Amino acid sequence: MDGFWSAQLLWFLAGVALLLAELALPGFVLLFFALGAFAAALCAYALNLGAGGQFVVFLAASLAGLALLRRMFLRVFRGRTRKGGEDASGLEDIGAGKSAVVTRAVAPGLPGEIKFRGSFWRAQSQEAIDEGEAVVIIGQAQNDTGTYLVRPARADAEHGGR
Repeated sequence: MDGFWSAQLLWFLAGVALLLAELALPGFVLLFFALGAFAAALCAYALNLGAGGQFVVFLAASLAGLALLRRMFLRVFRGRTRKGGEDASGLEDIGAGKSAVVTRAVAPGLPGEIKFRGSFWRAQSQEAIDEGEAVVIIGQAQNDTGTYLVRPARADAEHGGR
């Protein structure tokens, strides 16, 4: 039974765990570490690499995939965010003006989390917003398509709309 927990099986299970974690967390990063774990499992099986070699393969495959393929995968799986007929900001597709709920408090310089369209997303705001409060999505963060910019919905209520 000692042979059951071989290196290739452990790498394979780590890859499966990372894939499952990717489904639970937004960001599209863990997928590449899962691919690195699968590459390490394959090399452990086919080339009989030692632990050090397996770790190098894991890191090299993960980081290369992340650096070379993440942007392309994001375009493929998320699609385009601009359509003809929307304003120049390109925000219509991504939920600008839609409501969401804060699931982890947000503050200036301290990203939090919102629930929007049945998924959890990172969120940033120019003011503090507590967990459980309703927010309005302004758009996406400039350098991170997995992060939404939000403002409290109470600002809309206080001013009778936008």
